Formats: sequence, structure tokens, C-alpha cells
Amino acid sequence: MDGDERCPRTFANSRARGHLTHEYGFDLMTMAATRLRIGIGALVLALAVWACAAASQGSARQGRSSNVITRAELDGIPVSSALDAVQRLRPQWLSRPRAPTIQASNPVMVYVDRRNFGTLESLRSLHTEQIEQMEFVPARDATTRYGTGHASGAIEITTRRG
Repeated sequence: MDGDERCPRTFANSRARGHLTHEYGFDLMTMAATRLRIGIGALVLALAVWACAAASQGSARQGRSSNVITRAELDGIPVSSALDAVQRLRPQWLSRPRAPTIQASNPVMVYVDRRNFGTLESLRSLHTEQIEQMEFVPARDATTRYGTGHASGAIEITTRRG
């Protein structure tokens, strides 16, 4: 049985089922259904990828920022000093690489309500109940805001108002 003998049967079987056939004997309904399945599969895959991307962006926005400690985060930990909170929530703020300078040390500076409060050790005297937010400011931004001497960055603290 060669290919020419199979084509008439394909035509006959397709016509018996009420389907249209291509000139080469392909069942056009089956071809259309296959294309539809492929199209739907591609659409489902595209929607799944989009949903995953949207979910990861949403969780990044809702999750914690690596440069900010919020009031809600402070309420969720059993510590009293700002230094303990930083050590617990963002220890990387304390181990920033120090830029080489002429001076022996180049500490992270602390600012409370935009006023110089001292170095990291000064955080021991600040209670978490007083704090609304803490933000680590990288060296370049700290130098822009507060001038030279911030090669290790700064921590800005915003206190609670009344």
C-alpha cells in the first residue's frame, strides 16, 4: 500500500465524520484543534510567567528593603536599643567595607532627624520606641547630604513625632 492509496481513505474517513480535508488529505479540524491547543498552551505559559514576575515584584515591594528598617519591623523584635535592632535586622550595615583614608578609621555616621548624632556606638543610647524609621545611606549619598567624612556611609534615623 503506497501513499496514494491511503489518501482516498483519509478523505473518505474525514468526509464520513463531516470534517473538511486539506488537498493532501489532512483533517483540517484536527489541524485547527492542534493549533488551538498550542495557542492556548502558549497563552497559559505566558500568563504563568507574567504572574510569577508580578508576584516577585510585589513581594519585593511589600518585603523589607535592605536599606530601611521600618516601625513595623522594630515592633516585631524584642530589643530596646537602636544598635541591637540594627544588629538583629540589618547586620550588613555594621560590616560595610571601609574605604581607605588617611585617618585610621572611617566609621558609619549616625544622624537623628538630619542632625549629627555620632558614630555607631551612639545607637546604644537611642531606644527603639523613639524611632519611626532607620535608613542606611550609602557613602556617595551620605557625602552629598552631609559633606565629606562619610566614606563608610551613614544611618539616618527619623524619630516618632508626638
